[in-house]
Amino acid sequence: MTVALHNQPGSILVVEDDVRALDALTDLLEASGYNVKRAQNGQDALLQAKEQPPGMILLDLSMPVMDGWEFMRQQRLEPAIADIPVVVITALVSAVPAGAKALVTKPINVKRLMSLVEKFCTSQG
Repeated sequence: MTVALHNQPGSILVVEDDVRALDALTDLLEASGYNVKRAQNGQDALLQAKEQPPGMILLDLSMPVMDGWEFMRQQRLEPAIADIPVVVITALVSAVPAGAKALVTKPINVKRLMSLVEKFCTSQG
């Protein structure tokens, strides 16, 4: 018997290999009432997203093991998680990568980030 997994409203998967940035994002989002899951590379993020699909994903592009570009390519191939909104956080790119809903450049503008989180991580009821 297969159990359908549903996105968890209010949950965010933060994918970032820099531990300080990961901690800061986690603290910010949890203080705003979001349930935060963490991954330090795209491979781990993909496994977590398949296990418990989050309401949205904040994704760094430059990471070891599997980078953000490959994560997004793999995500689009998985029907259960293909539609989860992804907001890319990076210092390297000035254009929104294909498949991402938005881009936040580093250093992070917290007001812009939280505006995007509120937009894409809404309750689905």
